[in-house]
Amino acid sequence: MPANPRTKRNPKDHTGNQKAILAEQNADEIAKRKGELAMRQEEKRAGLEDPIALDEKGRTIQNVSEEQASEGPVEVPPETVNIRIACDLEKVTIGQGTAFDFREGQVYTVPLHVAQHLDRLGYVWQWL
Repeated sequence: MPANPRTKRNPKDHTGNQKAILAEQNADEIAKRKGELAMRQEEKRAGLEDPIALDEKGRTIQNVSEEQASEGPVEVPPETVNIRIACDLEKVTIGQGTAFDFREGQVYTVPLHVAQHLDRLGYVWQWL
């Protein structure tokens, strides 16, 4: 006959006992904070769909107004593509003097050669 599961907490389990006591004392605060954490996670997921444009050096491209664009010389940007990365990557060097940082699931607008290199290594989850 199998043994019955414990009906009381083990008195030797100090950590488990302290956790249960604190959970009872702070039940209202825990309930309030649970909703806050869910909202933070949802905000993080919502931002993953907005593409982040990166230049040849791995820096984020800032949007330029039409007035500013008409003032200076016009540079033709390289062909860019949107990709979604499969895992977090930090300080990825692709070419001389470049450093790219990528977050898992985030959509990035990158030069074509960067996307092809990451795809060859198996880091591109999705081409968009």
